[in-house]
Amino acid sequence: MLIDTHFHLDLMDNMHLLIQELRTANVGIIAVGTTPKAYEREQQFCMGAENIHVGLGMHPQLIAEREHETELFLSLMRKSRYIGEVGLDFNSDFISFKDQQISCFRKVVNACSDEGGKILSIHSVKATGTVIDELSDAGTFRNNICIFHWFTGSTFERRRAIEAGAWFSVNPRMLKTKGGQETIKEIPANRILLETDAPFTMKVTNVNSLVEELNRLVGGISSIRGERLFEQISETSTMLIEGK
Repeated sequence: MLIDTHFHLDLMDNMHLLIQELRTANVGIIAVGTTPKAYEREQQFCMGAENIHVGLGMHPQLIAEREHETELFLSLMRKSRYIGEVGLDFNSDFISFKDQQISCFRKVVNACSDEGGKILSIHSVKATGTVIDELSDAGTFRNNICIFHWFTGSTFERRRAIEAGAWFSVNPRMLKTKGGQETIKEIPANRILLETDAPFTMKVTNVNSLVEELNRLVGGISSIRGERLFEQISETSTMLIEGK
């Protein structure tokens, strides 16, 4: 089964229709969130859909206005194996509350390290080095799956992340950029995952369009690496979700 490991289900105009279609589809998603307040409601919507895995999120771009929800996030962590979207964003629009972001992210990764067994989907725009530092200092790499979503770090940072044991989710936009292609070539084959980051990269009108996009994505990754990777990515994704 192919799994979209970074899909913003709660931001879809047709969310309820997609949930119904996903219930019987041979595809899975990790429905990443952006605020902890949305988590339990989305869990209720997706109840009984075994191939929808709802993530508990605290998006770094929202920390300035949502920092007060950090304690709520930490209190909900035991209910979710999936943590995301979390991370840091030091782009010019968000650098003014850099310290708040780091403080919140540090609490999250320390809590994940304490509990273990979490799957994190991590945002790291212009902050990859700091993200790696925080994950390493907390020991989060050791007992969790840390997935870099849409990796845009430097060659050195990519090497650091790989050596630390990071996983990487690849989206269609990465197929078209030099940095994206280099990342795709360098990632260990058994740590490559798929993502669409929908609706930010594409509109998903129905589950068939999602399946088609994931298959195209596997084809693009395979072409860049010069090897057929459908079975490897499918097996890796399924093992990740099943915890085997």
